[in-house]
Amino acid sequence: ALPRHANVIDFAYAVHTDVGNSAVGCKINGKFAPLSSELQNGDEVEVLTSEAQGAPPAVWEQLAVTGKARAAIRRATRTAVRDQYAGLGRRIVERLFERAKLDYADDKLKGALPRLARASIEDVMAAVGRGEMKASDVARAMYPDYKEERVARYGAAKKASLAVKLKLKSPPDPARSPSAIPVRGINSDLPVKFAPNGGAVPGDRIVGIVSPGEGITIYPIQSPALKDFDDEPERWLDVRWDVDETIPQRFPARILVHSVNEPGSLAQVATVIAEHDGNIDNISMHRRSPDFTEVTIDLEVYDLKHLSAIIAQLRAKAVVAKVERVNG
Repeated sequence: ALPRHANVIDFAYAVHTDVGNSAVGCKINGKFAPLSSELQNGDEVEVLTSEAQGAPPAVWEQLAVTGKARAAIRRATRTAVRDQYAGLGRRIVERLFERAKLDYADDKLKGALPRLARASIEDVMAAVGRGEMKASDVARAMYPDYKEERVARYGAAKKASLAVKLKLKSPPDPARSPSAIPVRGINSDLPVKFAPNGGAVPGDRIVGIVSPGEGITIYPIQSPALKDFDDEPERWLDVRWDVDETIPQRFPARILVHSVNEPGSLAQVATVIAEHDGNIDNISMHRRSPDFTEVTIDLEVYDLKHLSAIIAQLRAKAVVAKVERVNG
């Protein structure tokens, strides 16, 4: 029995929580239908499930009608988010231990839990991933004699950062940076987002900044915003791209186009981007003079080569005076 206006999501959770959490599709009376489809008396429903469905989308909570379904979705979403932060925290901790040449073992951390005021190893890792606890705190709890060489690292990090900005333009060799955290995109098992006002694309040299409660924000190394974190070296993470070329994925970038003020100029710009398989996410325009308009375009591309090709084609247009990439 289900209340009026209940849909397949409600039905799946009424059968079993695991069925609801793993639902990926459905058939109603033998025909494929959306999971949000409202059910009628007498409908025969088949719920299609997949073990690859890690957690139900958070938006399902708004689609569900029954309290049982909503509660189960909230619970599964919270668990999935916590697992993401715990996974991130574990990588941060293991990276610090590797760099400090310390042995890490869950059993040893388990004995240090009272000193960290946490009930479980997962609680510790999630706290580190959320930025509520530092990896160095974990090291000190396990190795009381451990001392973080913050001043030396800060100076070295600053010099290395400057050298990277001046000399290195290609992505790092993963084999030379085994402790770097791999970045696959926003649909990964880690809480990852990209820098606002510019983004980052495969081919960029990148760094990660840990923000409390937000996970990792990925910045291209040339981003001016990184100077805001110069005095917080503990928030910097080594990260590297780990993109599966067989599964195309788009990444955010921003360009600034100076176009001539004439009819159809914006249409020409949009056509170039579309013809070269770019996706426009947002456009804003500001007229700087009677003759020219600044057009800021947020777009999605596959990698740096793809972005560079679009920029080159835009520069070839007579209505375009100048094109540059923006790094916020």
